[in-house]
Amino acid sequence: MPMNILKPILFCFLALVAVLALETWTNIDIYVQNLCYNETQREWLINPIRHKELSFIFYDDLKRALVFFAVICLLNVLLSFKMKRLHQHNHFCLTMLLCFIVIPCLVAGAKYFTNVYCPYQLNIYNGLYPFVRILETYPQDFIQPKIGKCFPAGHATAGFAFIGLYYAFRQERWKIFGLIIGLGLGLTAGIYQMLRGQHFLSHTLFSMFAALLLAYIVHLIVLKTEKKFPHFFK
Repeated sequence: MPMNILKPILFCFLALVAVLALETWTNIDIYVQNLCYNETQREWLINPIRHKELSFIFYDDLKRALVFFAVICLLNVLLSFKMKRLHQHNHFCLTMLLCFIVIPCLVAGAKYFTNVYCPYQLNIYNGLYPFVRILETYPQDFIQPKIGKCFPAGHATAGFAFIGLYYAFRQERWKIFGLIIGLGLGLTAGIYQMLRGQHFLSHTLFSMFAALLLAYIVHLIVLKTEKKFPHFFK
């Protein structure tokens, strides 16, 4: 595989390793998370009451937007089999459709296997479970009533999936605009969840770099598909 193709993959891989290293050997997660927690009142800056007021914007609407655009992209791809004039949109729609599916499913789905608890569940924030770093094991005398499901950050992937816009657009200025949208939506969702005590900073950063990696892989798949079926994209 040519080096110019491998460079983005290598960058994302090293970034993921760096996030894990920072989480393991520094206290940056705790430092940042402490800013989101009111020690006196023992509650997060976005408590359940505030979450009910804000969730339609920062939580529910983001998921609805992903589903809405995914359906639009799917319809374009399916209808293009019958309507040739839609072929010109297939590069964009196929790239985004795959990103909307692959990024949330793989990144958010990984949290069901990592066994990491959310900040609000930890004893350092008045929760029930011990604080254990991502690559560490739980104390031998700790009996888990349920496994942790908080790493990587799941909700943020609904925003990071829009990173695919960078590869969906063909013009450079629109590529940058698309990347800003994807990173902006993902980080906004991630910070919102941090303010609720749902995730540490490392959870969100790991999801971001994982999304960048997967979006690039989707891009390579779409390019290969275009070469094999060029008539489907013109």
